[in-house]
Order: sequence, then structure tokens, then C-alpha cells
Amino acid sequence: MDSSIKKRASGDPSSGDGPDYLSVTQVARLFNDILETSFPQLLFKGEISQLTVAQSGHLYFTVKDEGAQVSCVMWAGTARTLRFKPAAGMAVRCHGRPNVYPQTGRLQVVVSRMTEDGEGDLQRKFLELKARLERDGFFAPERKRPLPFMPRAVGIVTSKTGAVIHDMMVKIRERFPSMVVYLSETRVQGEGAAAEISEALRKLDASDLVDVIIVARGGGSLEDLWAFNEEEVVKAVFACRTPVISGVGHEVDTTLCDFAADVRAPTPTAAAEMAVPKVSDLLVRVAELERRLRDSDRWLQPRAQRVDELAGRLSARVGGVLAEARLHVKSAESSLVRIRPDRVIEMVSAKVQGLRDRLLQAGRSSAQLNARGVDTLATRLSSASRRRVETLAATIGHLGLRLESLSPQRVLERGYSIVSTEGRHVRSIGDVAVGAPLEVAVADGVISGKVQEISKESKWQKQ
Repeated sequence: MDSSIKKRASGDPSSGDGPDYLSVTQVARLFNDILETSFPQLLFKGEISQLTVAQSGHLYFTVKDEGAQVSCVMWAGTARTLRFKPAAGMAVRCHGRPNVYPQTGRLQVVVSRMTEDGEGDLQRKFLELKARLERDGFFAPERKRPLPFMPRAVGIVTSKTGAVIHDMMVKIRERFPSMVVYLSETRVQGEGAAAEISEALRKLDASDLVDVIIVARGGGSLEDLWAFNEEEVVKAVFACRTPVISGVGHEVDTTLCDFAADVRAPTPTAAAEMAVPKVSDLLVRVAELERRLRDSDRWLQPRAQRVDELAGRLSARVGGVLAEARLHVKSAESSLVRIRPDRVIEMVSAKVQGLRDRLLQAGRSSAQLNARGVDTLATRLSSASRRRVETLAATIGHLGLRLESLSPQRVLERGYSIVSTEGRHVRSIGDVAVGAPLEVAVADGVISGKVQEISKESKWQKQ
């Protein structure tokens, strides 16, 4: 770097009698000299946004993360060596050098190498949220409603500034000059925009002033359109009772709001065309209908003639049905005259009496059979119970004898003894010590004494 330029730029008093100002070109060169000296190469990573491919083949794009963004350029020769096609939302790793573009004074990074770093965070979030909302039924085709043919008024949710609202209003006034339009103003980009869009939708839907709502925004990057991918906006669109048209972005842009709306328009202007009919087309249609109404001889008279023909056929058919019904009535009257009610009642009474006698006889026979059966069963039950009691008594007596043979007294009578010390039974040599009192219970009494010696071998083992 030229030291004289550095002194002049810093206002060093030794450079002359007074301050010497640099030209803007010199300032830009100074910045580039400083950047190239301090940062000969930058390595950074982020997500591609706002990608533009120039006719020359140069790539102009932005690399961003959650907190900042950097303008980048890749020359055509380098771009042709890439092994992948860069796209918005793609995560990349870049090698480059910082540079100030003199014509605009904008800081940029000239990228000399770029590789993929997996899918971008926003794109991944978009796909994950889309899959979940689709599973929950927010995009179901069967819930989408048709647009009204002739709305009383149209509601628009968008920014009040910019080309979008201007272009939509021009299209609506061109198609239907007297159409009433309500604008629910909201931000369409940036932090807090999703909450404003959702609230604007709810207000328009609750007002009952409009028959169709348009949600609109111009094109942009995935980040620019992200407010229309937020879950709260999708749910607000889904909850609307009024049909919703989504006109967000250009035809190539797709947002989750598009999937939730009743109709998706490729552009905001196309959404305006869908919302309102064209007056000239309506007038042509009305004129055609009016002409057909006046030409009654061509379409009304043949229908009147057809009605007369059907009336005649119906009258003839009704007359035939009535005549047939009268014959059936007369036949029924003749049959009633021949029938004697008293004889019918006698026949029915006799049949009822016969059935009653048969029922009583069957009841008596069944009672006799049941009585004999009960006596037999009682005899068999008494015999079986007696045998069961005798068997149980014999079993109990046998068990009693076995239990008595195992009692402590019978064991002592067989020559065994029970040894205890201070109220505790002695089961092992570890339970006593030399000099401890002993009580030996035998069949006919108790022997008291003290422990004289303790040995692990018994005299029986020594023998």
C-alpha cells in the first residue's frame, strides 16, 4: 500500500500543510488493499439466497444465516467447474476473498470455491412442516370450497405499499369497476409478519363483509416468503369460513399458504382475476339470456305443448286407476254380504276351547312325570352323600394317626431328646458355650446340667 495515500487518508499532519482529501476511487482501492492484505482468503458457510445467473454466466447470490448475510459473486469460469447446481435454500461452504465493488461501494466476497453442505435449514424446515400439516389434514382436497360467482365484496390481505396492491386494484377495476374491495393491511415480510397476516385474515373473515379473501405478496426468496410458511398463517387460512385465494409470489414460488387455501393463483394479479368476474363477459351473457327470454316461441311454447300432452296422459291414467279401484270396492262389498259373523265367531270359539283342553291335559301329565323324577333323584342323592361322608371320615382318621405319630411326645418316647439353653432350642454347637446351662427333655422328665466340653466330632463318629 502506498504510504503517502495512507497518511493522507488518516489526516497525518506530516503529509503537508493541510488535509489532503482522497478521491472515492482511491478510497475503494484503499479498502480493497486493506481487505486483501488482512484476509487473503475467507472460509465461511451458510445458506444461499437471492440467486441470480447472469447471461455472462456469472453467479450473484447471498449467503446468510440466522444473524446476517453476505453478498457474493462467482465468476463464470469458476461456476462452470461446480459439481452441483446452486439453488436458493441450499447450504454451502465457500472459499473466497473480500472485495469492495467500486461502482456501488458494496462489500462482497468473490467466491473461488463452493461445495454443498447438505440441505438448507429453511428448506428442511419447510419440508418437515409441510409433511406434518399434510398428515393433520390441513391440505385435504375434499375441504376446499368453490369461489363465489358474484361476490358482494373482495377482501385483500397484503401491504398497502408496493406494486402488488396497485396491480391487483388495476385488474379488479378493469374487470368489475364497481366491485367493493376491503384492504386488511399487514406486513408481508420480516419478524412479526406472520402474526399480522394471521390477525388480518381473522378480522376479514369475522367481519362478514366479504365473500372471498385474497392473501397476496410479490415474489422473492424462500426467506422473503417465509411468513407465508409459518404454521400460524396456515392455520388461520384453514380456519376461515370465507373462501381464500393464495396469490403469494410468482408462479415458481410455492408456500404452505398455497396448499391450505381453497384456490392457488400463480401471481397476485391472477388472484384478482379469479376473484371477480369480467363485467363485459357478464353483459354478453345477460344479453344472450334476455334474447332467449324474448324468443318464447322457440323454447317456451314447445314446453307448454309438452305440458298439455302430459296433462292429458295423466288424466287418462288417473281415470283408469279410479275405475279399477271402484271394481275392487264392489267385489269386497259382495264378499262381506256372503260372510256371517256369528258363524265365524262360533268356529273360532270351538277351536280355542279345544286348544285349552289339550293344554290342561299336557300340564297334568308333565306334573306326574316330574314328581316321579324328583323322588328318584332324591334317593340317588342321599345314597351318594352317605358314601362321600364315610370316605371322608376314613381319610380323616388315617391322617389323625399319622399326625399323632409325628407329635413331640411320640418322638421322645422313641428315645430322642430335646436340648435347650435359656429357653432356646440347641440345633448346633454354635448355639452354646462352655459353662452354659442345659435342659434335656426326655419322654418322662427333664435333665438339667452345664456344658463341660464342646467338640465337632461325636462319639458315634469316633466309633
